[in-house]
Order: sequence, then structure tokens, then C-alpha cells
Amino acid sequence: MCRRFVAVVPLGGRVVELGICMRDLPVAQVVRLGKFAEEHGFSSIYLPETGNRTPEGGLGGRSPWISLAAMFAETEHVGGAVGVAAAPFRSLPHLALSAATLQEQSGGRFSLGVGVSHREAADRLGVPFPTSPLRWMEVACDELMGQSRFGVTFGQGFPVLVGALGPKMVELGSARSDGLVLNWLTPQHARETVELAREIGTANGRTPYTVLYVRLSPYEALHTDAVNYDAMANYHHHFERQGLTSPEEVVAGTCLRSDDVGQAREQLTAWAEAGIDLVCAYTHGLEQAEYEAALAALTA
Repeated sequence: MCRRFVAVVPLGGRVVELGICMRDLPVAQVVRLGKFAEEHGFSSIYLPETGNRTPEGGLGGRSPWISLAAMFAETEHVGGAVGVAAAPFRSLPHLALSAATLQEQSGGRFSLGVGVSHREAADRLGVPFPTSPLRWMEVACDELMGQSRFGVTFGQGFPVLVGALGPKMVELGSARSDGLVLNWLTPQHARETVELAREIGTANGRTPYTVLYVRLSPYEALHTDAVNYDAMANYHHHFERQGLTSPEEVVAGTCLRSDDVGQAREQLTAWAEAGIDLVCAYTHGLEQAEYEAALAALTA
């Protein structure tokens, strides 16, 4: 897998890549974020697809594809990823073409994260959800990996990363793609996930690249996110597997407080030592000046 430009930060006994994950930012702020990342030693910007129905029935969620195109045009080194794309909501050939376009435009700085999304999200949008998410992702991986390597006629070589929660999806992504995008993990379960990914990857001639989102926000925003995610069945099971039985435990075990960035930096060491390749600080619930100050402190 192509690593391109890599900025690293020493944490504990390891040197680890740090990235930034942000959701639903205006395009101009994403461009500024890319420049900020290059200035402060972050290697990548990950933007999830968040488009969905609001409780009032409207549509919300800006396109990460358009935002990344604008960011790539104004930066030189920082990587960018859609992480993750809700793949069942579009055709796989069109998904590959969008990825190839950004790969070509960026000079090889793009990565494609793909996931099956969630049944609840599909229901709100009125689109079918795969009967077998694992089987659907198996087919999607083979299609997208093939298109990246020798199918598309331009922009070849974009890495394909699978958004994975449970161990079966971790195994599938480790065996059939370039790596994994992980979310809401304690350091202990991050270590176990990395060990499983490496075992399965080795058996299939691969070295899976592991990305983990770690939320960095005020407590109220973290707690609200934990409550909302716990309401989705697959995330509820994900938390239960880790012994996290309340939103308070989810926040304490998997998140960082933005009001004490010094402590947050120390806590990052645990995920670095778990073997994660790229730890993405996922900030929300903060104004631009606040999240820039918190992120800058992580790499100071």
C-alpha cells in the first residue's frame, strides 16, 4: 500500500501517524484544515459520508468528495480519504471512478474507505440495506480492489480500506483489502483488533493498514455522540463486546477530552502502543479556533 508523505509523532515507545477526522464542514473549512494539517504534522484528513435525513425530514451532510477535491487543489502533501463511503447507496463502478478522479487529481494522495453503513441510516433514506452485509462487502472489496489495480483507465492505485466494527468484518477487510477504518475502540480492543488483522493479513499475503478514529471533544458532545451511536444495533453490540454498558463508560474508554489536551496526548500513547498505524483525532462540538488549538497541542 502506498504511504506517500507521512508525518509521524513520537508517542510512548512508538512513532505513529496522526490524522484528523471531521464531519460535515463547509468546503472552505476543509481546505483550511488541509493547510493546517500540513503545517502541524498531521498526515491525513478523513471525511466521513454523513448525508442523511434530519429529524425534521430535511437533508444534511456535505459531500466529502467535493471537499477533498478542493483541499487537494490547495495542498501539496497531506493525504485525504473518504472514510467511510456508504457504499451500498451507489454503484460500485461509479464509486471507483470517483476515487480514481481524486487519486489522479491529488497525485496519489487519496484513500477510499468503504462501509455498508447502517440499517437505520438506510431506512431513513429509503434505500435497501444488504441482506448479508458481509457478503455484500466481500463483493465490493473484490470489485473496488480490482478497479484500483487494473480496472480504471486513470487514477489507479488508490488504497481501499474497509470500515469494520465486528471481528468478522475485520477479518474480511484484512483478507481482501488494503486495511481497516476502525471506530470507538478501547486501547485493549484496539490491540486485539490489530493482532487479528495482522494474523489474517499475513495468511492472505497482506499487511493491513489500520486507521482508528478517536474522538476529541467536550464531554457533552462526546456523551451525546455515545448515546446516538448506542441507539444503532451494530454499535450497541460493538460496545457490549468491549464491556462498555453505558454512554459514560463508552466516553471514558474510547474518547479524549478536548478541555485537557495534555492528558489527551498522554492517553493517545495507549492507542499508539496497541499498534494502530494512523490515529485520527475526530473533533466535533468545537468552534474552528477551538479545534485548531486542540489539534495543534497534540503535535506540539
